[in-house]
Amino acid sequence: MIEVRELTKRYADRTVLNGISATFEKGEAVALLGPSGGGKSTLLRCLNGLESFDTGSVKVGDCVLEPGHARAQSAQLWGVRRRVGFVFQQWHLFAHRTTLGNVIEAPVHVKGQSVKEATERAKALLAKVGMSHREGAYPSELSGGEQQRVAIARALAMDPEVLLLDEPTSALDPERVGELVALLEQLRSEGLTIVTVTHEMRFAQELASRVLVLHGGNIIEEGTPGRVLTHPRHERTRAFLGLGPAIAS
Repeated sequence: MIEVRELTKRYADRTVLNGISATFEKGEAVALLGPSGGGKSTLLRCLNGLESFDTGSVKVGDCVLEPGHARAQSAQLWGVRRRVGFVFQQWHLFAHRTTLGNVIEAPVHVKGQSVKEATERAKALLAKVGMSHREGAYPSELSGGEQQRVAIARALAMDPEVLLLDEPTSALDPERVGELVALLEQLRSEGLTIVTVTHEMRFAQELASRVLVLHGGNIIEEGTPGRVLTHPRHERTRAFLGLGPAIAS
């Protein structure tokens, strides 16, 4: 579904991604783990073209992103973003739009759907995420968990094949984390590919079929949550999980 090859990203003299290669298959849920500054969020943003990169490629279906100016790759970028939805850590809902208005915005103005068609689809999505009763509410009137569900519905309104989430549990209490896991498991069972950055080990354990551990711009460990979270092979993973000291580099 998504194929990343030798991806490198630099900021001045700092290498954030160091020749990373990875694949994300249809219908799997992958958690990106590791200490802050390891490149997780940068990798996530590269997967749908929100972040440019210096070398390598990102292939989504038959669309390929490569280094270069975004304008020169506009057709490829458009193809990727139609396939890949993104839920930001702070949600970024439109403050002047209601819940329903937020969800219909992109289908109407980007995909060219009629307001009637987009509204019918939005209502179905809000029902799916348990927000039908808040269709007329504005973001300032919603809790963090409610805003997150609206953000997920907004991303799903573009009918993506892949959903990217950046730290989706950061503002949620334990009960809400369980509700989010149940919602994402349902979406995954319907064929959606999910890739998420998280520091919440319970969330990764319950949702992911595979985890990638990033450190220093490299993927240092990969495997099932059961194996990586309980029997990590890399010493830096052990230190991150609090299971033992890292080897000095």
